[in-house]
Amino acid sequence: MRRRWWVGLVAVALVAAGLVVAYRQRIAPPYETVTGEPYTIALDANGCPMIPERPRFVDAPGELVPPDPVEVVLCSLPTGLFAPGAAPSVPLKRVLTAGAAEFAAILNRLPDRNAVWRDWQRRHSGLWPDSASSRVTVCPAIGYAYDFTYLLRYADRPPVALVSTCDTGGLTTGARTRIDVAKPHVIDEFVRLSQT
Repeated sequence: MRRRWWVGLVAVALVAAGLVVAYRQRIAPPYETVTGEPYTIALDANGCPMIPERPRFVDAPGELVPPDPVEVVLCSLPTGLFAPGAAPSVPLKRVLTAGAAEFAAILNRLPDRNAVWRDWQRRHSGLWPDSASSRVTVCPAIGYAYDFTYLLRYADRPPVALVSTCDTGGLTTGARTRIDVAKPHVIDEFVRLSQT
């Protein structure tokens, strides 16, 4: 009788250990923290970041941008959907100075794709967490008249360019990528700061 009790206890312990291991595997970050080969984002003749023809997803730990810009330039680049010859409906270039440091702080609070995945998993899974392969992320098939890019200028270091497309997977500097998932979005924050 005593032996059966021990066998039962060992079996329960093994099952519990297996569940703990499986649970930890489910909530572990599904993506590598360092991904891709960093690249430089070129500026056009107007000083606006140009979206690379074939941007790649790149990421590394750390802040997206240095925290102390003296100004942020928002560039509105007309896309192929923009009617040729039509007058732009938004300013093609806007500059933010007073709220530049706050805007950089907003950018640096953006999550990486592992944090976005874990947040989605916490909010949408039942008792057992969904695996990363069960959530498919796709780029919406929406056409926009403008692509928005940013250039952060600093007093004591080179400027930092930011672009965002479906291929980059979020806002990228060409070295790090962060995901703009929460509302208000980065573009809305820029507009808010430029109006204060």
